[in-house]
Amino acid sequence: MTDIDAIWSSLKSEDNGNSILQNLSTRKSKGVSSKRKQQIIAIKQQKQSFDIDSFTSSSQEVGAATTTAIEYVQTKECEALTDNLCELAVVFSALDHDSDDEEDEETQPSPDKQPLRTQRLASALKSNDIASQIESVSKLNNAIKSLLHNCNDNKQQLQAIMDTCGKALFQLLGHKSEQCRRLSLECIQSLLLANIDLARHLPYLIPSIVARYTPCAYDKEMEVFVQNQQVHDFFKRGGASNRQDRDGLIGQVTFNVLEPNEDLRLALCHTIKCLVDSIMRVNAAGILEPYYSELIMALQTSLKDPFPEVKIAASHLLAELLRIPQFELGAKYFATGLARAVLPNCRNRNTAVVVAAMDLLEASIVVPDRAKRKGAGSAAIADLVGFKADNAIPIAAFYDSQYAVSVNILAELSSHKNPRVRLRCCKMLQSLLINLPDRYDHEQRLLPYVLLFINDNVTEVTNAALECIDKCGEQYERDHSDEIIERRQFGVDGDDTIDYNEGLPTPFTCRPSLGARLFVRNNTSRFFLTVLGELTNWRAETRLRSAELLLILAVFCEEHLTKDLHRTLNNFAKAIDIELSSHHEHEHLKVFDQIEQVLCLMAKFVDPATYLRLVRPRMTEDSFHMQRSFVVILSSLIKGASFHRLCPHWIELLSLVSSPKCIGAFAGSKVRLEGLKALRRLCHRTDGNNVKALVACFKNSSNDLSQALSTCVDALEELKIDSEEENVLALSQECLDRLYVLSKVVTSSI
Repeated sequence: MTDIDAIWSSLKSEDNGNSILQNLSTRKSKGVSSKRKQQIIAIKQQKQSFDIDSFTSSSQEVGAATTTAIEYVQTKECEALTDNLCELAVVFSALDHDSDDEEDEETQPSPDKQPLRTQRLASALKSNDIASQIESVSKLNNAIKSLLHNCNDNKQQLQAIMDTCGKALFQLLGHKSEQCRRLSLECIQSLLLANIDLARHLPYLIPSIVARYTPCAYDKEMEVFVQNQQVHDFFKRGGASNRQDRDGLIGQVTFNVLEPNEDLRLALCHTIKCLVDSIMRVNAAGILEPYYSELIMALQTSLKDPFPEVKIAASHLLAELLRIPQFELGAKYFATGLARAVLPNCRNRNTAVVVAAMDLLEASIVVPDRAKRKGAGSAAIADLVGFKADNAIPIAAFYDSQYAVSVNILAELSSHKNPRVRLRCCKMLQSLLINLPDRYDHEQRLLPYVLLFINDNVTEVTNAALECIDKCGEQYERDHSDEIIERRQFGVDGDDTIDYNEGLPTPFTCRPSLGARLFVRNNTSRFFLTVLGELTNWRAETRLRSAELLLILAVFCEEHLTKDLHRTLNNFAKAIDIELSSHHEHEHLKVFDQIEQVLCLMAKFVDPATYLRLVRPRMTEDSFHMQRSFVVILSSLIKGASFHRLCPHWIELLSLVSSPKCIGAFAGSKVRLEGLKALRRLCHRTDGNNVKALVACFKNSSNDLSQALSTCVDALEELKIDSEEENVLALSQECLDRLYVLSKVVTSSI
């Protein structure tokens, strides 16, 4: 207390504390470090004000006396007194710290247990010397990591580090040294994971992070992100340029980044993730809401980053932000723009990038717009499937043909070589068809791709597609309960004479549920004719996928396929003609076998009276190519139909396939060969008990049956005499043997 009284009396005297300052400076001069002396000299020379709060006093009395002295100085009675007080504060701090150092030298603790002087590090972080800054941030990084090992006990120390050195660390994010930027990011990530209070630091942290990203804007009217505002304005005025979100769909686009190091760009994404996780862990999403748009803008630019890992991290983080319920309004605002911005990544060569892009695409489309009862990003589905209005042509297409190209990204994903991508695509479609509020507007666009996955060669993908259809069927039953109850009560669910569980293609083991069948039937009419048209596509792979899709539709639509049977048969005839002409060239694709399987399954549900009226004129009056195609169609229908359906029309079928136009001398060789195959198939359908059923069916008109058999035998005998082809002779003899047996049975029954 005597020292404090002496200080106070000296301050009130005329020398303004000079005497006490000199005494204190000389006393314990050995304990004052050279660094403290330099600080005192610098303050004397520069006459700068000194913040006494940044130093720790040796006792409460010194601190109280110094505070009282500062209040006295603030009366502005003397400018010289202010300078001396500043020097006095430095001396007290030096004496206190150096005396503590002398006491600590006796114990000599380990370096990791020495107290961290954050003020010194904070000052060093602001230094102009790059080496000093790197050394300081490295020391701080090591100290933070050591404290994180016992985070709960060291929480106060970590909070003090954040409060003292936070702003300095944030400023280092834009440092010209990569090592300094990397270390500062590591320090910030460690502090964000420490569960400390971040509210006061967000106004400084988030702008520092966002400043390391390329600036962009968002056009809410067009719902696209804009990197170059001048080019976007030119596009809106009708200029010959493409919409900026479509730049990466065709070809490569150069993208300028502010951070040259790709690892640091990835670290920036991880820093934002640490920030979001830390805030959501304490359920404090409200403090992040004012910065939501800035984070979305920054992360959106990372979707175009040339480094794949940055694209993946940004996609996952954006998807996480869109799924947070507290940010629903902000997610609704950016949903369509994000869905369109991520579409180019769905065509990336890196599988992980494509999968991450589909995660973000799904999250952005299903964001709820409760006011309109729709998905906030559902407008991007048209871009996903490459939809383009028939009467809409971009202005830029008149100057560059690539601007008129639309890409069906969903078709590429559904036929991707990697099964992981196909499986993720199937699950994404399942989410859209079930969770999307306005799914009814998009079911007809998305359903064909789900049906295609049923024929996938990977079992996991096939099971996922079947599960999707089953869930859609269950949802249909809930939404249309009255229709389902009526069908079940009145028993109008198909024909009792048809075994719906027999002859189904792989992977079906039984008849699909009523809800699944009705769901598929109600959405088939819009794209069924389009699928039929693809049977004549110039690409064999497209024809094969079209035939596979038609096979699946036949399982779900059943007898309802008679709705457009005339168009169906015409398209099948054209497709068969193409496949028979190029069968040897594309034999590995087996498109013809797939088409034949579709026709056999259709014959199970379609009455022969329906297709005989359509096939008869085309087999007798058309060109040779179409005659051959329709003979093949009829042969496949005979193979797939049940015998009790064929039996009433057996005479008509026999006379049709044995007519002179089909197997006569003036018929083409290819038509004749296919006609004999159809006749052989018809004769073999009368094996076993089917002969008795045939005789019983024509019991009252047995003469007509005998006459038809006689006419057919005469035609075959004449063909054996006129033809020299071995395969024709063999088929003719096989048919004759069977017809002789059948004639004996019919004659004996009469």
